[in-house]
Order: sequence, then C-alpha cells, then structure tokens
Amino acid sequence: MDFKSFADQVAKNIKKIRTEKGMSQEEVSGLEMGVRTYQRIENGINPPNLESIFKIAKSLGVQPRDLLDIPSNSPKTKKN
Repeated sequence: MDFKSFADQVAKNIKKIRTEKGMSQEEVSGLEMGVRTYQRIENGINPPNLESIFKIAKSLGVQPRDLLDIPSNSPKTKKN
C-alpha cells in the first residue's frame, strides 16, 4: 500500500464513523478546526496530520487508532 492509498482509507474511515454516528461535518469539526479543513481531510484532498487525527477522533468519541484501522486485505507494499 502506498501513502495515497493509506490516506484515502483513513479519509473513508473518518467519513464512515461520522455517518454511522449521525453527525454532520460541522459537528465533527466543531471548535477544533475549520469546517473547510475537515471537509478537505474527509474528501481525501489533504491527508490529516497527527494533531488532526487526534482532534477528529476526540470529536467522534473514538480512539485515534479507529481512524487508522486499515483492512488486512489491503494491497501490501513490496519491500526493497
């Protein structure tokens, strides 16, 4: 898996958890970050940094690792 695939999967995880909890993007972004910043993360335009992952997880009421959970059947990267 390359970084782009990883970042896309994290964005999908964020959106999935948010929609499962019935929250809007505005509710998740709250006072922690701007709505546009959050939207760009969720839409895979900008990959989240560690601080953003922490803030989003806190807003969603989950652990940061839940946002980073990547299915084990994802393509593996070749080792050099």
